[in-house]
Amino acid sequence: MTPKTTSQREQEERQRVGATLRTIRQTRGWDLGALATQVDISYSYLSNIEAGRKPLTDILLARLATALDVEQIAIKVPTGKTAKTTESADAVA
Repeated sequence: MTPKTTSQREQEERQRVGATLRTIRQTRGWDLGALATQVDISYSYLSNIEAGRKPLTDILLARLATALDVEQIAIKVPTGKTAKTTESADAVA
């Protein structure tokens, strides 16, 4: 059985989501260890998510969003994308 590989697109998405998560965490004043403890994962696992080496599961996304007091979409969607979508919808209406 061959190991599952991550496509370049998936890897880029993990890195983008991880960078977004890191920015939100730092903006909210959380250090890596405190947030990891709050959501019941290891420091290294959270560090790997932020670096794009591990995927962010839906369950962990929910826990992180709650701890950081943000909507889940703020972590998952590229910066500015939701605003553009909303503006486009308003223009059509």
